[in-house]
Amino acid sequence: MIKVGLTGGIGSGKTTASNFFLDYGIPVYNSDTQGKILMNTNLDLRNDIVSMFGESVYSNGVLNTKILSNIVFSDSKKIEQLNNLVHPKVADDFDYWTSKNKKHTILVKEAAILIESGSYLNMDKIILVVSEKSIRLNRISKRDKSDLKSIEKRINLQMNDAEKLKYADYIIENNSSLNQLKKEVLSVIRQIEENSKE
Repeated sequence: MIKVGLTGGIGSGKTTASNFFLDYGIPVYNSDTQGKILMNTNLDLRNDIVSMFGESVYSNGVLNTKILSNIVFSDSKKIEQLNNLVHPKVADDFDYWTSKNKKHTILVKEAAILIESGSYLNMDKIILVVSEKSIRLNRISKRDKSDLKSIEKRINLQMNDAEKLKYADYIIENNSSLNQLKKEVLSVIRQIEENSKE
């Protein structure tokens, strides 16, 4: 079994790439989605988040992601504090998920902060999805209905692609069509399979 980390900056298209891995029959663990589920269902984690960020981040027992985002995206220290609470729970959850899917040759873990969190160290291979900044801004603006200034702020809080490239075994460029992205994903799958035979 080969554990593959898939990462990329906000708006790069890593989740779309993940969906293509699923289309090719490769299980994908989405760290961001699972992290949000755990923030709602894991009582210890919920209590820690309330202690650190206040009761307003939960409304009727459900995480209010908008309020929490407004708090943490205004301060990189607060993002770090949140990640330090959530990441260990996600890591444990991923280990459990891996044990249930070990019959597969390749497993993919999608994570926005795969490198920053250190979880890349537990992966056999790293894929970085990259995209031009103007395209990323456009995608995020359409998806989140956010203004460009707040999007730029979120992009600048993340590790840049030049830094992430140092950790990547494979690069997927996502600057054109979905069809091209799907071809790139298939190409990377084939390379991983070939390399695993060596």
